[in-house]
Amino acid sequence: MVFSSIVFIFIFLPIFLVGYYLMPRIWAKNIFLFLSSLGFYFWGAGNLVVLLIFIGIFSWFFSMLIAKTKFKRTSLIIAIATFIGILVYYKYLGFIIDSLIYAGITGIHQVKLVSSLGVSFFTFQAISYTINVYRKNDRFEKNPGYIMLYLTMFPQLIAGPIVRYSNIEQQLKHRKFELDRFAEGVKRFIIGLGKKVLIANSIGFMVNSIMDADISTISPAVAWLCIVAFAVQLLFDFSGYTDMAIGVGKMLGFDLPENFNYPYISKSLTEFWRRWHMSLYAWIKDYIFSPLSMKMRYWGKSGVFIALTVTFIISGIWHGPTWNFIIWGGFQGLLLGLEELFFLKYLKRLKGFGRIYLWFVLILCAVLFRTKDIHQAFGYYAMMFHFSKPGVLGLNAFVMHEHIFALLAGILLCIPFTISERFKTGKMNMAIQTLGTMLLVIVFAISLMRIVGDTSNPFIYFKF
Repeated sequence: MVFSSIVFIFIFLPIFLVGYYLMPRIWAKNIFLFLSSLGFYFWGAGNLVVLLIFIGIFSWFFSMLIAKTKFKRTSLIIAIATFIGILVYYKYLGFIIDSLIYAGITGIHQVKLVSSLGVSFFTFQAISYTINVYRKNDRFEKNPGYIMLYLTMFPQLIAGPIVRYSNIEQQLKHRKFELDRFAEGVKRFIIGLGKKVLIANSIGFMVNSIMDADISTISPAVAWLCIVAFAVQLLFDFSGYTDMAIGVGKMLGFDLPENFNYPYISKSLTEFWRRWHMSLYAWIKDYIFSPLSMKMRYWGKSGVFIALTVTFIISGIWHGPTWNFIIWGGFQGLLLGLEELFFLKYLKRLKGFGRIYLWFVLILCAVLFRTKDIHQAFGYYAMMFHFSKPGVLGLNAFVMHEHIFALLAGILLCIPFTISERFKTGKMNMAIQTLGTMLLVIVFAISLMRIVGDTSNPFIYFKF
């Protein structure tokens, strides 16, 4: 079920909120939230909901073995192997088999995989909890119900943010239900809805029409515009989902972690990854990069370089079972390693160059992210860096005024801005708040009208 859908906004969410707030105690609210989350996931993933339940049970069981038995390390290894095995089976088995067949190995057959909706996110959360219990960063939770709720909570179930149990433990047991928090949640949800429907979807129509065209028929200008537009689309699609998830969380009394902090104003790839998908960056830093770099600490900066490269190859694999994502992750890992070795200090000295460098890297990476395979990616690169040929389709064939307006609005909203303190007092402050409320109502109304007319508007990160 998509947050930006009529079914969710007018059926699931209102009915759920009424039932949720009719529950007299927090334990009853938790049970209602757990059952509703299973229904939410079943709507989109069907029988895969059984896997979600088993991962919750396994996570609690293995953490119990780690906390209560002498076989702590063995239990942790089995737990991680189990969760990674599940992830490989549901997300990567087809890619592995296809690669083996392509390499000439005979006697194996292609498999038809079932949906893997959200598997990457909730398996990562299960892994983080068991590792943290082993490290004693999290205490073992005796009540398995809290672990089940932590993993299944529908606002962050499908596409994050990736939440640590320690960040949400007290909220599961003792949270406040305040009208101001609920109103802030509604506001955040509407902002996310507007990002998704009015900006990401509008840009997406243009991007899809260009990407679906024969590459040889488009001009270099069209190719460059398309991939820049896709980078903006991706940010507003994913951050829009995160805003809606955080908004729904606030409606329920939860404070979910932020996931984006204006990443496109970064001056280096290192800074970019501290601002983009921050919950994933923190996860791979704590559970992949830090252990690897510790093992290679005697290698000095070379060890850090290798650890970064390996970490981001794994990040690429996490994003998707294709060679595009493996190369995407490896390329960024190499650049991050080079920044760590020497390049970052030069970027800090060269004023303005850092953003040009970053955007050039992001555009190159966006091609790998958007194309379906290496063949299409290299064909797209060739078109971007070619001279325009006679007879190719120009911007007018794909771009409408609506697309330009959405793209310009997206680019402007990539830049942070604040209201001066002198405007935050007295009547001016009230006028600003009133104007903000009116804008939210307008954004909500226009977004709903767009949703009614759209046949499909899935989030890009749902496939991860």
